[in-house]
Amino acid sequence: MSRAVYAVMGTVLFGALVIMVAGFEALLLDRDPIDEPDAGTLLGPLMVAAAVLVVLLSLLRSAALSDARDDRAPEVRGTFPAQPAVFARPGASGGTRSGTGDEVTDPRGPAPRLLVVAIVTAALVYVLMLAVGGVVYGLVREELVWVLLFAARYAVSPFVIGSAICAGLVVGGTLAVSRIDPGHADPRPFD
Repeated sequence: MSRAVYAVMGTVLFGALVIMVAGFEALLLDRDPIDEPDAGTLLGPLMVAAAVLVVLLSLLRSAALSDARDDRAPEVRGTFPAQPAVFARPGASGGTRSGTGDEVTDPRGPAPRLLVVAIVTAALVYVLMLAVGGVVYGLVREELVWVLLFAARYAVSPFVIGSAICAGLVVGGTLAVSRIDPGHADPRPFD
């Protein structure tokens, strides 16, 4: 199965987990994920949509880098290449092309690190959820100070923290599963 399919499946799983976790948090803590009565009905879904977009882009980027590393990247002939030119494939002899330093040095070069990608994605989800929530609530209240006040109030919210934890777990798990290649006896190495 293609790594891009794993990325889409991981993103759908993340969206479902965020909705489930927010529901259980609301039920167990007896409070709404967004407590402001004047926030409207779109604030929470917009925050979740931003988090889902971060997870999707993170997984797709990791899939593209891993495919380029394993020489499985798709090729498109025309004006819009599927992979940037810096991911030049090495020659059949295994030699390295010179250039920017970003090209693949051998077909089985180092893979993107699981833990680093998962932590960076979780941090980006946390920050982006606070930023989107603050900006949207500031627009609703029509005062700039509410951008910072909203972000400060929800910085320790279980809704935002739970979403960030789910993002890290889903990205790490999806990348780990996508590295198992059923065509080979040994799975790809984990870093």
